[in-house]
Amino acid sequence: MKVLVFSDSHNKREKMIDIIKRFKAKNAALNYIIHLGDLVRDAEYLRGIFPDIPVIYIYGNGDFSYNRSDFEKEFEIGGKKFFILHGHTRNINAYNFSLDSLKSIAEQRNCDIILYGHTHIPREDYHDGTYIICPGSVSFDRSGEGRSYCAIDITGDNICAKIIRV
Repeated sequence: MKVLVFSDSHNKREKMIDIIKRFKAKNAALNYIIHLGDLVRDAEYLRGIFPDIPVIYIYGNGDFSYNRSDFEKEFEIGGKKFFILHGHTRNINAYNFSLDSLKSIAEQRNCDIILYGHTHIPREDYHDGTYIICPGSVSFDRSGEGRSYCAIDITGDNICAKIIRV
């Protein structure tokens, strides 16, 4: 299973479309797109452009014109349990946060992968069998290293996640 993960696109739809088209050309298959909020309308737009690819998304703090009830989701892809959130509801921010709340989620829910956004800073961590990943932002990077997204490949029991700079 091949999955692309975006967060904090803030209306940079063309950048995501370009990434998806290049990914599909190189890999032939793209099974899922996950969007971690800010802006949900960008995820909905991708759904219209790529109707053959399921788009899973949650709301972020910038999605104030929506019903904002879906800040977190739990689901399975390729036999792996995902938990996704934007991050603002659990005090995850770019300047001062600990992974403790995400580690707690991993332990309580027995997740294989936790994906979060909001910080605009890409980060990959591994804690007791759980990947904890922020893909960064395709619109505005706060790390000083460039905009980014994440590609995940699930093959059997193996998970390969990679932050990709754009």
